[in-house]
Amino acid sequence: MKVKDLIQELQKLDPELLVVVAGYEGGVDEVKNLTQYKIELDAHKDWAFFGDHSALYDIEDRFSLSSTIVDGVKLEK
Repeated sequence: MKVKDLIQELQKLDPELLVVVAGYEGGVDEVKNLTQYKIELDAHKDWAFFGDHSALYDIEDRFSLSSTIVDGVKLEK
C-alpha cells in the first residue's frame, strides 16, 4: 500500500478512531510512531513466521545484493 492509498482510506473514517497494529503473539497495540525506512522487498518471502519484507536500519544489512530496495514508512507501537 502506498501512502496516498492509506490517506484515501483514512479519509473515509472517523478521525477519532484508534489506530492499532497486531501485537507480538496476539492482541493489538496502539500506533505511537511513524518511521521512514528503506524497505527490502521480498526479503523474507520464504519464511512463514516473518513478514515478506524487511525494514533496513542500515542498507548494509540487506539480505541479498540483488534485492529491490524502496522507501517506506513503518507504523510502530
